[in-house]
Amino acid sequence: MRFLLLGFLLFLSSALQCAQATPLAGAGQDWSNWVLRVEVRRADGKMETGSAVAIAPERVITNCHVVRNASKIRLWRKAESWAARTEIGDAYRDLCFLDVPGFHGAIPPLAGPGDDKVGVAVVAAGYSGGQLSARSGVIKGLYFCSCDGGQVIQTSASFDPGASGGGLFDGQGRLLGILTFKSMLGGDFHFAVPVGWMKMMTESLSDDIGGRGSFWENSHQESGYFLAACDMHAKQDWTTLLKLALDWSRQTPSDPQAWMALGRAQLGLHRQEAAVTAFQRVLQLDSTHAEAWWELQKLELDLGRTLTDGRH
Repeated sequence: MRFLLLGFLLFLSSALQCAQATPLAGAGQDWSNWVLRVEVRRADGKMETGSAVAIAPERVITNCHVVRNASKIRLWRKAESWAARTEIGDAYRDLCFLDVPGFHGAIPPLAGPGDDKVGVAVVAAGYSGGQLSARSGVIKGLYFCSCDGGQVIQTSASFDPGASGGGLFDGQGRLLGILTFKSMLGGDFHFAVPVGWMKMMTESLSDDIGGRGSFWENSHQESGYFLAACDMHAKQDWTTLLKLALDWSRQTPSDPQAWMALGRAQLGLHRQEAAVTAFQRVLQLDSTHAEAWWELQKLELDLGRTLTDGRH
């Protein structure tokens, strides 16, 4: 049994490494067909850039913080440009629809529920620093927020300022999410909001464009756990992360990411047995969680024993 498990884990590890190193199926395509550059003149006269994704004829989606306090919005695709205006949006979800008269670009296919799993290979396409870039990585975590329609996506596919509002795509070129924010500390802490939120907005036709800050700008308990945990992880502040993760896992014991944070904290404090227990709990809740499998594989090799307890 031990050798079967170890073989499976080694296979999974190899697959994950290949997903990070090998170009995705859609990585060779022209991402500007779907992702546009946004130029915004603020009310105070400042000019800034962002990104947007085409979702329908004469309509694109971007982050509300990209177009906040805009007096003029213009979209660019290579040498073509169009004037745009904010149509509807949800400032808390940080998603705004823009009306773009005369624009008829290609529309990317949308991913469905359950397509955004931890370990899935992805591409982040946006105008980092005003220049189109497409960087590959994997989904590192999925986090609950007080918004219906999906989970916030953490990815190792990096992006820089200017890419906010761009697209996170899977290997089939399906749109998984909208690039939104990143940790100032760098690392694998880049985040996208799910396309499910966009679908919820089209059903409710929200018009809350700029009245309040987004969930990540004004975190509270629902989103504060994962935002704070990611910050502590990036800083390698394991003691503080342990305290937060213990409270998080008590408050939401069915959330695999709470136990993932607990496992990482225990591992950082060199408490391997406690880390094993936490990662096994992650797999009880989500047997496909590639990050938990990876951590258990490394621990199995370190401890020299099978770590299948609590897997089912």
